[in-house]
Amino acid sequence: MSFFSNTGRFGMRDTESDLSRLTQASHLPKASPATLLNITKLRADSSLTAWGNEIVHVLQPFKLEALVDIDLPRPNPGDANYSRWKFWTLVVAGWLLNQVDTSLQSKVKGHSSSLVFADEIFSTIKLLSLQNQSDFITKEIKRWEDMKREDFPMPANFILAYQNQFNRLKTENHAPTPEFALSRLLQALHGEIMKIPFIQEEVRNLERPVDYKLFVYYCKVLVEESRKPTVSTAGDSSPEIHREARGRIRERDISYRGWRQSTKGQRSPWE
Repeated sequence: MSFFSNTGRFGMRDTESDLSRLTQASHLPKASPATLLNITKLRADSSLTAWGNEIVHVLQPFKLEALVDIDLPRPNPGDANYSRWKFWTLVVAGWLLNQVDTSLQSKVKGHSSSLVFADEIFSTIKLLSLQNQSDFITKEIKRWEDMKREDFPMPANFILAYQNQFNRLKTENHAPTPEFALSRLLQALHGEIMKIPFIQEEVRNLERPVDYKLFVYYCKVLVEESRKPTVSTAGDSSPEIHREARGRIRERDISYRGWRQSTKGQRSPWE
């Protein structure tokens, strides 16, 4: 379960009628001592999305993620698993409060004196953090837009930082299209990595949109190419050197199609 999604929690085998009968207690383990790992505390300047996903990832191995799902009803006091649910929701509620900084803890406690269970504490943390999340996303977008090649010592440093910032925006569901991101990256590196025109031509002839997998693949190619002697420098600009470099490029097939047909192409491009 992702923090901002309502995807299936318990697998494809649950039928529609099964789902209608599900409660937060349906798949809980027996009440027993358990140690939930602490994560990086949520702060005003951190990502609510990343924090929420980490919360779910910690709870999933214990089958406790349903306790923070406000879309699932709580069990009735007469349900067979009610006491089990009561035990675990109080455990998770106390743990949740320790995963946010002290200022947010105070806001949550001051929001309502009746907050007891895990789902209401989780949703209150989300509610009180939405403005900070909006500010966080605005800053992350601006950081990506302001990235310039000249701010980094080497092409590889720029490519990796650019890709990392794109991934941060993707986590927040605010990333530009991979096609636009790749086009902007290639433009920033044009004239520095000699393979750029070949990649641009291949992208135009792909007959398919540039998706995230292709974006990651070409970032990897660009990093590798930037570390090879085909990267132009101010001191090596003679026509002979450029002709030699172009010859080496032709001999080395780094196209996406060629990669898919190779042994390495049997793996995912981002591995």
